[in-house]
Amino acid sequence: MEYRFLGDTGIKISELCMGTWSFGGEADEETAAAMFHRCREAGINAFDCANVYQDGRSEEILGRLIADCRDEVIITSKVYFPTADDVNAAGASRRHIRSSVEASLRRLGTDYIDIYFIHHFDEHTALEETLRTLDDLVSQGKILYPAASNFAAWQVAKAVGISAREGWTPFKCVQPMYNLVKRQAEIEIF
Repeated sequence: MEYRFLGDTGIKISELCMGTWSFGGEADEETAAAMFHRCREAGINAFDCANVYQDGRSEEILGRLIADCRDEVIITSKVYFPTADDVNAAGASRRHIRSSVEASLRRLGTDYIDIYFIHHFDEHTALEETLRTLDDLVSQGKILYPAASNFAAWQVAKAVGISAREGWTPFKCVQPMYNLVKRQAEIEIF
């Protein structure tokens, strides 16, 4: 396995990252464990998750799998999409981010998340509020690096500019929507 530095963070991450969306869904716990261990045997040290994957079951399963190797793996999670029927259980507001990160930490059985993504740009919450909340979580040691998932290039640029102006920890990773059908990242970001 080849490893690369994640931007200017100083941490090395495997070129391949295992997405855990299927853990607790198509992949029951036994299948998820087999997938996880095969990835580790291949040298993969990065595992991507989100609070909404399989209604939190993916984080629970991943948490059990990393229990004996937490310091050797890079764990990501995400926040934005609805996690309950409550009208405030979605978005990138301070309230939702704080409650979501605490729930993710419990499910993952860890005291920090390496990379924490805002899963989608929130047009209803001031970007400053979202970024300040992420910076607070970095200061508290609950997340190490804030990140953006499914953001347009202009949204990332705006966020990085605000973080620079305010002296907050900037996004350290961007996870664009990119597949055979949606190739906009080639034009905007790459």
